[in-house]
Amino acid sequence: MAWHITGTDIAPCSCDLGCPCILGAMEGDRGWCSAVRLYDIRSGEIDGVDVSGTKVALVADWPSGFLAGNGTGRLYFDPSVSEEQREALQALITGQRGGVFEVIGALVPNFLPSQEAPINIEAGDEETRATVGDIGEVVVKPLRGPQGDVTRLLHGAAAFRDDLILADGTGTRFHDPELREWQSGGHGEVVEFDWSA
Repeated sequence: MAWHITGTDIAPCSCDLGCPCILGAMEGDRGWCSAVRLYDIRSGEIDGVDVSGTKVALVADWPSGFLAGNGTGRLYFDPSVSEEQREALQALITGQRGGVFEVIGALVPNFLPSQEAPINIEAGDEETRATVGDIGEVVVKPLRGPQGDVTRLLHGAAAFRDDLILADGTGTRFHDPELREWQSGGHGEVVEFDWSA
């Protein structure tokens, strides 16, 4: 059950800038919450399966707020991800392999069947843009202080977000026909991760 992955987690949501969930609130800005967590995995292995260079997006909705749980989600895999890699990543991200993803498994107990969609990421220092097939567009622009340093939140409400970069997610939108259609109110996050269990 051993695994280790490194990469970038790009995560805008439907809330306004300064999502209350990151500070422990149980309800999103709109009385509900929708989000995407786009995992760009640079290197990694899950139970002996090499998942280096894979891209997967978790798109999910919560009836109240992220931390209140009872979410419904779907995983989208880039076509380059093999069936063996998909099985390993699905078990990991849905919380079945322990570690930081146990939180995701607890907060998103309802998963729709996974789908395939081309995931294209254009990462930059000032802005990262990505598309997930024709169902979603991701935009994050890291917030910066007066000296140009990125704005970070340490020790947030969920264990896997212990050190994150706050970003502007304006321009992000998703319309999976079986999930809520939404666009970002302005909140986004970027996490450079090195996770294992």
